[in-house]
Amino acid sequence: MSIKKFFFQGEHGAFSEEAGLKYFGFESRGIPCKEFEEVVKNVIKEKSSFGIIPIENSTIGSIHSNYDLLLKYNVFIIGEINLIVKQHLISLRGTQLKNIKKIISHPAALQQCQKFLRRLKNVEIKLSYDTAGSVRLIKEKNLYDTAAISSEISAKVYGMKILKKNIQDTQANITRFIIISSKKKKPEKNPKTSIVFTLQNFPGALFRALSVFALRDIDLTKIESRPIPEKPFEYYFYLDFRGSIDDVKCKNALLNLREISNFLKILGSYEEDLNHR
Repeated sequence: MSIKKFFFQGEHGAFSEEAGLKYFGFESRGIPCKEFEEVVKNVIKEKSSFGIIPIENSTIGSIHSNYDLLLKYNVFIIGEINLIVKQHLISLRGTQLKNIKKIISHPAALQQCQKFLRRLKNVEIKLSYDTAGSVRLIKEKNLYDTAAISSEISAKVYGMKILKKNIQDTQANITRFIIISSKKKKPEKNPKTSIVFTLQNFPGALFRALSVFALRDIDLTKIESRPIPEKPFEYYFYLDFRGSIDDVKCKNALLNLREISNFLKILGSYEEDLNHR
């Protein structure tokens, strides 16, 4: 059996890699990328590969830039996984908390740890492109006055010390990751579908759009709006619902939605992760 390969944003030890290994199995191989867009481009380039990107977090909400990538590129969501994210303060061995003058991490990780960070005095907070990458930077540059916010796995990967565990604002800190591919995949159970659409401009258009699902008892799990840059104050609507595009009632709902839409793209039908609901 061939080993599954997936692309993720960040360095080895990143939460995205952890989620990918849990989804595909620990015999799979994660390949680091600098940016989320690089992940998507590699998935398109290497047809047999996969990508994993975070799409929303229970503490800070949606990762809007990744919604935009789903619209921009011809990839499909084929799966999802919910990961409990535990953030830790990590430093070189021998460093004490009182010696820390700077903390670095990805903006999302810093947002998830605001209560802890506000309690610190005279500590500079700096943005980094990745949580695990921040740990690696401290290791490579031998920064004894700097700590990173990252995962327990990243501390093990780079041989670092956890100064303080579980510094996230809430213990129920969950990130939803989506699995992307250049090919569609039919869900075997617990089907869920993601779409993006725009609406014609008439009174009650959004109500009409949502009613095509409500009238058929189709459960909506999320709706998100994103501005259309070239059309001020007009919006793309991203919507998730339970069901597959192969289900008759879902097909009919989408047919009705197309009647009042200027644009509709099906991002994928896939198996819903029912853990941590």
